Amino acid sequence: MINRLDNGLQTVIQANRDAPVAAFQIWFHVGGFDELEHERGLAHLHEHMLFKGTPTRGVGQIAAEIESCGGQINAWTSHDQTVYHVTLPSHGWRGGLAVLADAACHSLFDPEELSREIEVVVEEIKRSEDTPSRVAYRRLFEMIYGDHPYALPVLGTMESVRSMTRERMRAFYDKHYVAPNATVVAVGDFDEAEVSAEIERLFADLGTRPAADRKPAGLPSAEAGADVVQTAFSESRLVCAFPVPDLRHADVPALDVLALVLGQGDSSRLFRTVRRDLALANEIGASCYTPERAGLFSISALTSADRLGATWKATLEELAGLLETGIDEAELDKARNIIISEATYKLETMQGMAGSLGYYTVVCEDPDWERSYHEAVQRVSVDDVLRAARTWLRVDRLQIVQMLGKEAAEEGTDAPADVAAPDAAALLAMAQQILPPPPMSQAARVADVVEGIEQIALPGGDTLLVMPNSAVPVMSVRVAALGGLLSETTADNGHSRLLADLLTRGTTSRSGDEISTTVDRLAADLSGFSGRNSLGLSAVGLSRHGDALLDLLLDCLFEHDVPEDELDVQRKAQLEDIRHKDDAPARSCFRAALAGLYGDHPYGLDTLGTLDSVADVDRATIQALGRGRLSPGGLIWAAAGDVDAERLARTLSERAPSDRQAIAMPERQPVQQLNQVVQLRPAADKAQAHVVIAFRGVTLDHPDRFALGILSTVLSGQGGRLFVELRDRLSLAYSVSSAHVEGVEPGYFAFYIGTSPDKVQTALTGLYAEIEKVVQAPLTQEEIDRARAYLAGAHAIGLQRGAARASTICFNHLYGLPRTAWRTHLERLLAVTAEDVLGAAQRILTVGKHVETVLTP
Repeated sequence: MINRLDNGLQTVIQANRDAPVAAFQIWFHVGGFDELEHERGLAHLHEHMLFKGTPTRGVGQIAAEIESCGGQINAWTSHDQTVYHVTLPSHGWRGGLAVLADAACHSLFDPEELSREIEVVVEEIKRSEDTPSRVAYRRLFEMIYGDHPYALPVLGTMESVRSMTRERMRAFYDKHYVAPNATVVAVGDFDEAEVSAEIERLFADLGTRPAADRKPAGLPSAEAGADVVQTAFSESRLVCAFPVPDLRHADVPALDVLALVLGQGDSSRLFRTVRRDLALANEIGASCYTPERAGLFSISALTSADRLGATWKATLEELAGLLETGIDEAELDKARNIIISEATYKLETMQGMAGSLGYYTVVCEDPDWERSYHEAVQRVSVDDVLRAARTWLRVDRLQIVQMLGKEAAEEGTDAPADVAAPDAAALLAMAQQILPPPPMSQAARVADVVEGIEQIALPGGDTLLVMPNSAVPVMSVRVAALGGLLSETTADNGHSRLLADLLTRGTTSRSGDEISTTVDRLAADLSGFSGRNSLGLSAVGLSRHGDALLDLLLDCLFEHDVPEDELDVQRKAQLEDIRHKDDAPARSCFRAALAGLYGDHPYGLDTLGTLDSVADVDRATIQALGRGRLSPGGLIWAAAGDVDAERLARTLSERAPSDRQAIAMPERQPVQQLNQVVQLRPAADKAQAHVVIAFRGVTLDHPDRFALGILSTVLSGQGGRLFVELRDRLSLAYSVSSAHVEGVEPGYFAFYIGTSPDKVQTALTGLYAEIEKVVQAPLTQEEIDRARAYLAGAHAIGLQRGAARASTICFNHLYGLPRTAWRTHLERLLAVTAEDVLGAAQRILTVGKHVETVLTP
């Protein structure tokens, strides 16, 4: 049914002979959501201007042609779409389609007509401001959506609309009114092939450049709040809402049933109790609004100021009862019938069918999505409704708007004080008293906090660690699994690095460019990583963009798609890095030393891989690696900064795919200690010689770890023993140092010097002499104190940022270290003595069980 034309235009065509009628609709995937600060109201203004003349049709002629053949033409704009539609007798379908295409593709945007239409829209805005329900809901949207684009009125404001120019109109049109951003829907009494050919001909002039990137947005994150709006209307109104997910969420069918049972129709609970039995409200109802992105579940009551408090109390009690006991089977059956019948009645008309096909094609990318939705409605149980109600109708996310009419402000009112309209704070307090407290996430039923870090067991088997700090509005999230180099062999060496680079270069719903554009727009950072022991993703951004950033991270983690063109680009780049890695001779020398030190163990491989292992890797291999390593069951999540632990746990639980399971790490032989000296002499066409002496090291949880850190610090740096002796006194090198690297399996302790080829033997003699000194005699107390102070300072400085804290607590847990390790790390450093260092040096720096590598010209 869906067809994509060469210019990118999407078509949905369905012949129907039930009536001699044809309906055509053009769905542009642009609305108020897509407007920039200086464009507020532009999508709606375009809806008006596309009927104001083309090169071949004057003002008024577009509508006149349709009406002359008995047809109807109109348009509407929402936050997410702008739709132009015509319905007419089928014998005139060609003419109707031609008029609609001409308006969409060739509008003139005449300046004089624009100035007149601006005033028309201003009057529309004024009418909206004179409509009580719209005034109340506009304030509610501002409160519940915050900085989400849905908070802004689709009409724009009088100021923003009056500032529009033809140049802005044309720029917006050129940006969004393009074929790849449009869907043409046709339903009616016609030949599908003829209609398809005519659409292709008529819309050939629509721009073919890629559609503008659409900004993502997740659930609003506003805390509970209440406000009073004083108006000159005669009526008073109370509206409230809870944020709920978008149309495609699995809970939406249950929420729609809930809205019907609670407040739609004369037999609904609120109508029966609050309006009929208690006579507290003139109107009352509930609805579930679930558009393309975040939605809301709202309740609205029209009453008088003196009854407002009682109306609110009765409404809360009805809602609390539902949250306590749920609904019954009779109510469920009634709601199901209403939902299905409303959809069925809509399909009696061609325009109704076209609207359904268009909406679900554009929003859900599936013209038959409504059928799946109805099947889901039929499967909804009373338990599903109760669970959805308790999940989403949370008092800590409730927003309340009390709109008071002029009667409340009139002096001399004889309403007694105890029935006068309560203030906003009292309304919120009443809700918090009557409604049940917010439920704990299913992932976090019992608080488990140690050293300021909360640990939450997620349903899929993963672990979430949260270290909150709201002092700065920045959140950092890291997710990691065991993998990287540790999981590789010579055959798949470098694949983890390639996957890490590709995680943010395309998903099933976003291109790599869309991802990078979104990250830049959010002023955030999102990147994959792969090291010696792990693989994963990290994200850092402002907490007010947290939902959008987390949505993007989860998309990249669970829906990464490894596009063929992106794989080709990244693979070529990695192969180039492999070809050029010998340009860094010091790294080449280290690589050779580690290969000798570890033999067949993965730690002896290079994270880049080899030409042989990377050159022929295909999309399926990388895709399988990602789905296997980065699936629920093997993931450690960590978040630090301005983050809500329960909210994050709930999101991770809801978004984790249930049809995947992480693959286990391959079993490996333990790292074996060398029993002899391994001497390596690689050659390189370089002016300088490079020397590495490497010893088998310790694991991350080994007690010698901190002593070896002190030792490496004493040896390195401009005040270190190696620098003073081999550079300053003997002038053997520009660069000389030591390195201490731990691992999940034993790491290494290495010495390095870059020297002149004719000084290699002198340099080796000097290095061995320094090794002998630290094995034979303890360090001085002054050296110990200096090293401890340096490492303690570096530790504190390094953990300032939330990203560093998230990384630390994530890897500590992944590698089996206790949750307290981030604090005890400093304590254990400060507790190291000279005797501890001497003992560690004697155990590790065993000359005769090491690798000696000399890279020479």
